[in-house]
Amino acid sequence: MNKIGLLLILCLLVQCQVNAQTQKATVYLFRYVDRDPNVPYYTYMDQALLCKLGDGDYSVHELEPGEHHFHAQYKGKIKSTPETELLINLEPGKIYYVSVNVVTKAFGKGRFYCEQLSEEEGMKRAKTYYRRNKCF
Repeated sequence: MNKIGLLLILCLLVQCQVNAQTQKATVYLFRYVDRDPNVPYYTYMDQALLCKLGDGDYSVHELEPGEHHFHAQYKGKIKSTPETELLINLEPGKIYYVSVNVVTKAFGKGRFYCEQLSEEEGMKRAKTYYRRNKCF
């Protein structure tokens, strides 16, 4: 009996480990309300387009766990820099909230940056922003 119980526990632990490895992380991307209401912000993860967000929009993505770089920009050739990227190590089953922001200069282009939000701030924004279900 003891061996059967130990075998069942071992099988259960292996199944939990497999589930944790296949489980994805959830990322909410928020576009801050700003001065460019009609210009979409292109949001990227590891140089791959995730979503085009309008003013006050957000999107939700189920992503593979691991270390990922997030950045945003206006349309055009992908041009992220370390100063504008946000590096997050996504863990399986966890939820992350990321805000896409822009700092504008007088008579010049803005500089995008992403910042990770607290769960409280992320949930607050999800209640007031518009969810973008189709990203392209």
